[in-house]
Amino acid sequence: METFTRKKVEMFIERPLLRRALAVIRQSGATGYTVLPTLEGHGQEGGWQDGVPVDAQTMVQVVVITSDERADAIMEGIAAIIQTWRGVICAYDVQVLRRERF
Repeated sequence: METFTRKKVEMFIERPLLRRALAVIRQSGATGYTVLPTLEGHGQEGGWQDGVPVDAQTMVQVVVITSDERADAIMEGIAAIIQTWRGVICAYDVQVLRRERF
């Protein structure tokens, strides 16, 4: 079975940042993304969980699989807007079966 290397960019960000993050993804030329709800987490600033009264504190996960160049553009674009927000952004190599989709 032949596989192809692509980059997977994952973001765990506050919901109010979502529209700006999606704009960065679209501007990069990535062909798609998935947004998932998150339930609970704990990090450097303490714990959080879904269901708090203020929607601004809700976290979402955004997943993008794309080329190295587009992943770099996404990481740069997100770095410019994430400075004052809670979140984790990471990128790593993944193997895909259909390279033309990414």
